[in-house]
Amino acid sequence: MRRGICIWFMCAAVIIALANGPARAWEPVGHTLITERAITLLPSEIKPFYDVNSRYIAAFCTLPDDWKQTHKDAEGSRHFIDLDILDQAPFGKVMVDRATAEKQFGKKQLSKAGVLPWIIEEHYAKLVDAMKAGNSVEIAVQSALLAHYVGDAHVPLHATQYYDGKTPDEKGLHFRWEQTLFNTMLKPEQVSPRAPEKIGSILRSAFGWCVTSNSYCAPIFKADDDARKRDPGMSYGYYRMMWESTGPIMLTQLRTASEALAGVYIAAWQDAGKPELGNKCAAFFWEEQ
Repeated sequence: MRRGICIWFMCAAVIIALANGPARAWEPVGHTLITERAITLLPSEIKPFYDVNSRYIAAFCTLPDDWKQTHKDAEGSRHFIDLDILDQAPFGKVMVDRATAEKQFGKKQLSKAGVLPWIIEEHYAKLVDAMKAGNSVEIAVQSALLAHYVGDAHVPLHATQYYDGKTPDEKGLHFRWEQTLFNTMLKPEQVSPRAPEKIGSILRSAFGWCVTSNSYCAPIFKADDDARKRDPGMSYGYYRMMWESTGPIMLTQLRTASEALAGVYIAAWQDAGKPELGNKCAAFFWEEQ
């Protein structure tokens, strides 16, 4: 009886997810979870600002996924980097500034492979500038966008050209792992970040996150193959086996994403000269005139 209920729940979750649109990394719940966990790690000098504006930052951190639907050509390649299109592990040739990468690989090839690390660098610079200027609205907006892209950098399947599986039999893995497995097996209380990551070069850090993500792809592919062999229908048994094999990867990446994001906020504040951010809500308000 219990198994029947679990299978029904799994099917219902899949139907709901499909009704809500195409696959998104970590789901809105995951991106929000990363953002909220990161804010809890911040030091007292900036935590009041982030606490009072957390409702905005958490709400806006999912906007880039909406932009993928409304501005696909401009936004699509900003959410991933297929490292294995450009180089082989440990991917040293790719870890360069964007201008050098465009000369080395060509703009068309780079756009195909994705530009996520450079997008993180770009929004980091905007956050530093916003903090220097004391622009609370812009600080909140850039903090939200960074939350999304840093979260994406910690998704294993956003760091490989085989994001939806290496073989025809694996097709659909992107949706199964990032959405259905997340929605049905993960409990938010399992994500417990420890301390902010220390950020040196933001670009090098961003590449480091993506390289680590790529290293988790092989075990995810293997787990998927093994689970499908035992449960070809990919019902509850499939997801239970996937969680046993790759749940620790998902929890690690969600935790380290939170730690990395907190580190990014702290590093930006330090690079801005440690300005006083205050503890007031950013002026997000639109009123009919």
